[in-house]
Amino acid sequence: MSTFTLTATAPAAASVRTLLTQWRVPKKWRHVLRTTKLVRINGQYRNFNEPVTAGEIVTLQLTVPAPEAYRPDAGPLTICYEDAQLLIVAKPIGMKPHPNQPGETGTLMNRVAAYLAPAPAFITHRLDMATSGLTLIAKDPLTQAILNQQLGDKTMARTYTALVPAGIPNAGTITGPIGRDPADKRKRMVRPDGAPAVTHYTVIARTDTTARVRLTLETGRTHQLRVHLASIGFPILGDPLYAPAWPAPRLMLHASALTLLRPLTATRLTITSPVPF
Repeated sequence: MSTFTLTATAPAAASVRTLLTQWRVPKKWRHVLRTTKLVRINGQYRNFNEPVTAGEIVTLQLTVPAPEAYRPDAGPLTICYEDAQLLIVAKPIGMKPHPNQPGETGTLMNRVAAYLAPAPAFITHRLDMATSGLTLIAKDPLTQAILNQQLGDKTMARTYTALVPAGIPNAGTITGPIGRDPADKRKRMVRPDGAPAVTHYTVIARTDTTARVRLTLETGRTHQLRVHLASIGFPILGDPLYAPAWPAPRLMLHASALTLLRPLTATRLTITSPVPF
């Protein structure tokens, strides 16, 4: 078992229950903290219906099964942001986000494991191997759960930048449901029985042959941006699966910005990564 202790400052007067709800601590974790009496206010347990005053120190302690361990594999790591609970790094193009087999190395999470060792790492969202850019990692399971809540209730915004062929309208929303392509197990496609998927795009620059677009996700389906843009006739340049007729030096897709609520605070955090194309 592993024990994690998180400390935060109450931003405003509220009950213990209200404060944890405002911080988007999932219901399951609130139940555990209440039944184990491991919520401490200024070092003392306080019932969930009792008040917390702004500025008081809140300590949460969790004991959970040992997390998944990645084999440390030291290597360059571009750190875009770090605090006691979060690590945001820029994944290079061509690097797998995490191992698929026990003992596998050479992935982003192997490098993160080497950087954070002996502390664990909890990946929160994943980029395709061919996509570069921001990847969000939690340092404890409660932070991971809070970040997943933000993804689920859309208080976290993930912004991507891509290059597509010229001619795409200035802005739009793509809502085609996405499912597996029966002709190629590697691919996805827009199909009526697919899972709901929503992508918003805005053109931010144009040349005679290309358009640079800003993309935001409401959902997170496999290959969503690649499939959606291909489905409207403007595939991402350099995509070997969905745009073989539009070659480029790489898949022209980069996770360029993340906006989220910093866990256990009311602070909104925006992190950016320069687009390398």
